[in-house]
Amino acid sequence: MIPFLITIFVLGPIAEIYVLITAGSAVGVWPVIAACLGTAALGGWLIRLQGMAALNAARQDMSDGRAPVDAVVDGVLLILAAPFLMTPGFITDAVGFSLLIPPVRRALAVYFLRWIQNRINTGSATITIHRP
Repeated sequence: MIPFLITIFVLGPIAEIYVLITAGSAVGVWPVIAACLGTAALGGWLIRLQGMAALNAARQDMSDGRAPVDAVVDGVLLILAAPFLMTPGFITDAVGFSLLIPPVRRALAVYFLRWIQNRINTGSATITIHRP
C-alpha cells in the first residue's frame, strides 16, 4: 500500500508537471492553460449530467422497491472523478474522463466488488453491521 501511495503522491505530480511543461513547450503556455480550464469546465458539466442521471436512477430503483446499488456505485465513482477533473493537468484529466465512461465505471465496480469479496472469503477483511 505504501509504494502505491508514494507513486500517487510523489511520482504523479512529477509526471503531471513534466507533461504540462512538455505541452507548454510544444503549443505554448496559453493554449495549455486554456485546455486545463476547458477540461475542468467540461468535466464539471459532464459530472453534473451523469450525477443527475444516477440520482434519478436511484430514485426510480427505490420507487420500484429495489436497492439502488448500481446508481450508488455510479455516484461514488463520479464523486471520485471530480477531483481528478478539477486538478490541473492532462494525466489527472485522463483518469477523470475515463471515470465518466459508463463501461469503465462498470468494470471498476466489478473489479472492486470481486476484490472485496475475495478479501472477505480469505478472512483478510471483515464486515461488521451495527444495529441500533
